[in-house]
Amino acid sequence: MSEHFQYKVVVGLEIHVQLCTKSKMFCGCAVEFGQTPNSRVCPVCLGMPGVLPVMNKQALEYAVMVALALNCEIAKFTKWDRKSYYYPDLPKNYQISQYDLPLSANGF
Repeated sequence: MSEHFQYKVVVGLEIHVQLCTKSKMFCGCAVEFGQTPNSRVCPVCLGMPGVLPVMNKQALEYAVMVALALNCEIAKFTKWDRKSYYYPDLPKNYQISQYDLPLSANGF
């Protein structure tokens, strides 16, 4: 190999957690496992035209507490994005996610 090429390894980590809240992240539907399929859904969950999500305040508070425990910087402004996907098990064909302006960053 040529000595002109130098590579630097960059490793990222994405963590997913389930917060213990009584309702879903972007609607008021109850989070209850073991219920009849499709019985805990609403127009927001289904991605119906004209409906907008509303963030679960308790989930936001829990996320900030975890971020602070991990020594993260909390953003003064954050936003959510709709990432479009086509998966058979994702009927709305999008996922709500944070991309370029996350809630927190630069922790341990």
